[in-house]
Amino acid sequence: MSGIYLHVPFCRAACHYCDFHFSTTLKNVEDYVTAVVKEVSLRKGEWEGVEFRTLYWGGGTPSVLTGEQCSRMVDALREGLNIRENIKEATIEVNPEDVTLKALKNWIECGFDRISIGIQSFDDHQLSWMNRKHTAAEAESAVMLARGAGFKKVSVDLIYGLPVRSENSWQETVKKALSLPIDHISCYALTVEPKTVLGAKVKSGKEVEAPDELIEADYSHLCREAKEAGFIHYEVSNWARGTENIAIHNSAYWEGVPYLGLGPGAHGFKGMLRYANVSNNNKYIQSIAKDEIPEEIEELTRLDRSNEVLMTGLRTAKGVDFEELKSKFQVDHLSENREAWKRLISNGAVVQVGNRWRVSEKYWLVGDSIASDLISLQP
Repeated sequence: MSGIYLHVPFCRAACHYCDFHFSTTLKNVEDYVTAVVKEVSLRKGEWEGVEFRTLYWGGGTPSVLTGEQCSRMVDALREGLNIRENIKEATIEVNPEDVTLKALKNWIECGFDRISIGIQSFDDHQLSWMNRKHTAAEAESAVMLARGAGFKKVSVDLIYGLPVRSENSWQETVKKALSLPIDHISCYALTVEPKTVLGAKVKSGKEVEAPDELIEADYSHLCREAKEAGFIHYEVSNWARGTENIAIHNSAYWEGVPYLGLGPGAHGFKGMLRYANVSNNNKYIQSIAKDEIPEEIEELTRLDRSNEVLMTGLRTAKGVDFEELKSKFQVDHLSENREAWKRLISNGAVVQVGNRWRVSEKYWLVGDSIASDLISLQP
């Protein structure tokens, strides 16, 4: 089983913190749709016989597409690829300002059963500071409309560690989110990327980053409140209201399941190969028109794969089976990093669950650093 990720690289406005590939120029959206339809046909042979069980449209902002454009791309996927009729999960990312009953109906008719709403905050001042184009009231309305329209699963995105805040803005955002009929929360710390408006302001001294203590306090607060509300913390940045609401598509990334990436800026993975489409809309469209896929391909080694499974697996509640890694990739992470392993066990940074090991929740914010202590450097 595999998944399909479709990147929609368009936004109505640029959020000041975002460094994903996107464009606020919407004039070539139609050409993009035509190119994606063609990319499906160009990649069909590579994925012959592969059965797809999940679909995820991200961006950018997929909700800028018209209903007809969505339908055309979905039809191309169904006609060109082996997608199960009873696909396990089909997610579309949307912004609150695009959520209307008509749009929701179109998305459901296209086969989407899970919606991920980019809320980020329920504080209007913070939303303005981030250059988001919706209000807190519109965000709440979007959740209620999506649930009322019949979406089986509703997820929201939030951002913690914002330096601009009132005394209780994060607490109120968490309280509001948990009071709504949602099934899932994805929550990420604000990061300052150099090629963004926020990055430029921080560099010039016009803005400052939030201190680590505040970031840790925000994260701990969400962990506590989500647990009390009945959410499972199954990955460092993800919470689900029960195991049935764990994101199937994203979980497959962390488990190393192959996935097809479509669109400019999309990445894909199969076997020991990873590819990345060019992050340039015009180059993508022009290349696809000439029957050429503008991609860079990386051939991975068993060491690469073992380290990747280690890094992603330790970010999850499921954790890592080190004996399984040793058997599958012939890499012995624990023997190579014996002293680091002893230290991590003794200070409680890693704990055992059955025959697997995971990073303790209180250490998840520094989980990548912990995992880096256990990567293998042996050829």
